[in-house]
Amino acid sequence: MPRDFLLTSSPAAFVLSNAAALCSAALLLGGRDAEARMQRLIDDMCVLPCMTSRMRRELDAMESLLGLEHVHDLDRIEAERFAAIDPMSPVVEEICLLLEGLREARACL
Repeated sequence: MPRDFLLTSSPAAFVLSNAAALCSAALLLGGRDAEARMQRLIDDMCVLPCMTSRMRRELDAMESLLGLEHVHDLDRIEAERFAAIDPMSPVVEEICLLLEGLREARACL
């Protein structure tokens, strides 16, 4: 049964309304695996009636990715992908806004 969008939690509402931007950011910062992980979260949020512990873990992972928590670990893909981003690119501001919005939405739980 599809999700009732009138009863959607703040994090789910944020993710669903910013799905394309979040997938793009995940791809840019974490590669295809991160993008697929984000898409699975979006799919789950479209059909599951409430937040699950797995969804919360995926939101934690997305917040870590957007927050650049692993870019200094040279053994992780995030370091390589982050190094390729031009700091003056408009995508940097978009990622910051996505992180801020995700944190605000999660604070409303």
